[in-house]
Amino acid sequence: MASIFELEQPGFGRHSTGKLLVAATDAATTLTAAQSVGSIVTMTPTAARTVTTPVAADIIAELGSQAQIGQTFEVSVINLAGATHAITFTAGATGVTIVGNAVVAATGGGTFTGRIASATTVVYYRA
Repeated sequence: MASIFELEQPGFGRHSTGKLLVAATDAATTLTAAQSVGSIVTMTPTAARTVTTPVAADIIAELGSQAQIGQTFEVSVINLAGATHAITFTAGATGVTIVGNAVVAATGGGTFTGRIASATTVVYYRA
């Protein structure tokens, strides 16, 4: 029998028991749909770099057939640079928006909460 917590917070589509660790190379990086949902992205940049999401349709498809408007997920970007060189989290070409400070400074990290805003759009928020 399902507990009250399982009934109030059903698992939608993709189920994850942990976060995927993505060690990005020292170059501009475009994440896959799987990497854009529930992952930790690390990079040690030697110059200013970007980490770009895929398009919204791919992210929504990754969440599975039961994905719903309002569903949320996270991606964390960790900058391992020693002193300088920021990483900017950027939106994919279609249907993705970044709200808040998208720049992750050296020796810092940022967690972006993604939310399905409509059937064709995803918004990532950084507090």
